[in-house]
Amino acid sequence: MRPDLLRDSWVIFVKEWREWGAARAVWPALVAPILAGGAVAPHLLGRFERGPLMVGVLLAGLPLVLSAIMIAESLAGERERRTLETLLASRLSERAILLGKMSAAVLLGWMLLLAAAAPVILQQWLAPAAGFEQLNPATLAWGLLVVGAPCVVLAVTIGALIALYTPGARFALFLTTVFGGVLVLIAFAMVFWQPDGSDELLVNSLTMVGLAVLTLDVTLTALLLIAVRRERMIMTSG
Repeated sequence: MRPDLLRDSWVIFVKEWREWGAARAVWPALVAPILAGGAVAPHLLGRFERGPLMVGVLLAGLPLVLSAIMIAESLAGERERRTLETLLASRLSERAILLGKMSAAVLLGWMLLLAAAAPVILQQWLAPAAGFEQLNPATLAWGLLVVGAPCVVLAVTIGALIALYTPGARFALFLTTVFGGVLVLIAFAMVFWQPDGSDELLVNSLTMVGLAVLTLDVTLTALLLIAVRRERMIMTSG
């Protein structure tokens, strides 16, 4: 990757985080439910046979959907506000703008994922919830790392694709939310396909799923960066 592309992407990355940081009142209202969900999820799902895996899906679900919404709003929203045209009129390339916005959304999703997972992992080490005594905190952390983190990247990539190919911001956000919900439902369905048995078997299964999602991430991101055009970003034609 060219140094100038990385430098320009960093400019957009910083711009996105400065804009999000300006909305200070929103963050406590956003993070508090995620932290609370992580704390109570094991107690709500401890009696289910697949409870530990279901907790992992719940922990990743909200960060996944929110990161997809953020990238969709960033692209489609700026298009409607005409600020995206200003960026495209600068020396910044289409790829740098797209990569910077996607990187910012991915980092946000990972941070929210960590915020959701921290209470559960801490509980498992100190005082496991009923029904979760056999859940290894390292296994849960591994699942969120190798499956949850790549799924955040997948959600951001699909959110960017939806925003680029949907003229209206409102419809783009609607489609992105629907996609995020479908992805979470697929994850819940896959919970019941995971093998019973030792932690080692579960870790191997999660690793295979994570590698498959990571391969899809790399492929879609590469195709997106290759195909992105100025006309597509501002929807003036084609």
